[in-house]
Amino acid sequence: MAGGWKSSLASILKESNGVKEGGSVASFATQDKRSDILFAGFTELRELGYKLDSVEQFKERHMSALGAAWEKRELAPSTIQDRISTFRTFSEWIGKEGMIRAADNYVSGEGAASRTSINTQDKSWGAKDLDVVQKIAEVKAIDERVALQLELQQVFGLRVREALELRPALSDKGTYLAVNVGTKGGRDRTVPINTPEKRELLDRAKTFASNISSTSDQKKSLAQVKNNYYAVMRQAGITKADAGISSHGLRHAYANDRYKEITGVASPVRGGGFVEKSLDNQARLIISEELGHSRENVTTHYLGR
Repeated sequence: MAGGWKSSLASILKESNGVKEGGSVASFATQDKRSDILFAGFTELRELGYKLDSVEQFKERHMSALGAAWEKRELAPSTIQDRISTFRTFSEWIGKEGMIRAADNYVSGEGAASRTSINTQDKSWGAKDLDVVQKIAEVKAIDERVALQLELQQVFGLRVREALELRPALSDKGTYLAVNVGTKGGRDRTVPINTPEKRELLDRAKTFASNISSTSDQKKSLAQVKNNYYAVMRQAGITKADAGISSHGLRHAYANDRYKEITGVASPVRGGGFVEKSLDNQARLIISEELGHSRENVTTHYLGR
């Protein structure tokens, strides 16, 4: 196909990516996530030696190769499952419905692609004996904006995209931060500005942006901003492959720190003791809301049970 695999993938995404099962329209966040997974997956296939001229040549053996590569890199089971699910959807787009089976068919280890929502291990950077302040200082030496965006994830529990698109001047409501751009599923939320650390960081974030702009370089598109962010992460060694961490670990730290702040006891994954059930439920509800989730039981992914 003229233009190669990237052109063929872009064409298919343009035609099919906006559609959800049942004919409804997929959110922009879902579309972005699908696009990122597919472009990264087909790039990795080429690195593995599968040089497809068109993505429509995708076959189940290619899915097996990717699954094995992801398992070898020790990606989280939920990550592997999400990626395989996206490729299953893609296969339907190209007329190969039913080709991609359940995720466990593409990994060798038991449970390597089985999702569980109950965390049994602290995934924050501190649990890896990593000095968070020092690591962010290393990032700052590479890219000051990215270092700031990591701090926003650490101090306010933001997702990566939320930190990249945060408009600090507009989001600062005095006693709380309004998180309403780049959110997952378009779900707005608030996070309290209840410490001097939060106030100082937010005021500093405003120096990176005008009254209406985000913390990111306004001369770059969102795709360019994201590419730069992850390039800096790789350069600083903030990857699962290099250090066993990702920037998502900062959200884990936020959740666990907030649990102790609210209950006075460390979270279950940090070896905490007994917490009265009503207080535990209250803490989980608060943390769920501050992280941008609608269900209290999602907190088991961060805090354990």
